Amino acid sequence: MTIDTLDRKNRPVYSSGVVARNLPPSRERIIDSATTLMFRDGYEATGIQGVVDAAHVPRGSFFHHFPSKEHLGIVVLQRYARASEQRQIAAFENEEQSPTERLRSFFAAANDRVIADDFTKGCLIGNFTLQLSNTSEPIRQALVQAADETIDRIGRVLQAAKDAGELDPDVDPAELAELIWSSWEGAVLRSKLSRTGHSLRSWETRVLGSLLRATS
Repeated sequence: MTIDTLDRKNRPVYSSGVVARNLPPSRERIIDSATTLMFRDGYEATGIQGVVDAAHVPRGSFFHHFPSKEHLGIVVLQRYARASEQRQIAAFENEEQSPTERLRSFFAAANDRVIADDFTKGCLIGNFTLQLSNTSEPIRQALVQAADETIDRIGRVLQAAKDAGELDPDVDPAELAELIWSSWEGAVLRSKLSRTGHSLRSWETRVLGSLLRATS
C-alpha cells in the first residue's frame, strides 16, 4: 500500500483510497508521510513534528524507529530507489522491445509521471541532490549509491544495444549512460521550473533520440 497524497486534515491517503488511521504500522506511516512531505515541501522544510502529525503517531514513535530526521531521509531515499529499481527492471528486461526501444519507453513513462504529478515531484534523487549534497554526507553517500545503481542499469541496456549492433562499436556504454541520466535529471529540473512538459519532450526527441541515433 503506497501513499498518494495528504487529505485536508493532513492525513496520508493511500493508493487504495484508504485514509490512514491505525494502519499500516507506525513505521510505514512515518515513511509514507515523510515521503509525501519531502516531495511537496522539500527536506529542509519537513520537520519531525509535521511528519508525526501527518502520520498520526506520537512523537515518541518517531524516535523509536528513527534516531534522527537524517536517518529517516536516507530510508525515504532508499525506498524510493527500490521502487525505481523495480520500474527499471520491468522496462529494461522487456524482451518484446529492442534495447534502445526499452530506454525510450522507460524515459517516456518517467516523463509521463512527472507531468501527471503536475511537476510537483520530479525525481527524489535529483531533489535531494540539490538540497542536501553539500550539507549531509550520509545522505550524499546514499544519493551516490542510488544514482550509480541507476546509471549502471542503463549502462547494461546500452551494452546490450551495442552487442545487438544498435550502437557504434566504439561507444562506451558506461559513459553514455552517465550522459543520458545526467541530462535527464536536468530536463526534469527545468520542467519543474517552467511547469510544462516541453523540456521533457524535447529531451526525449532531441537529446535521447540524437544520442541513440548518432551512435547507431
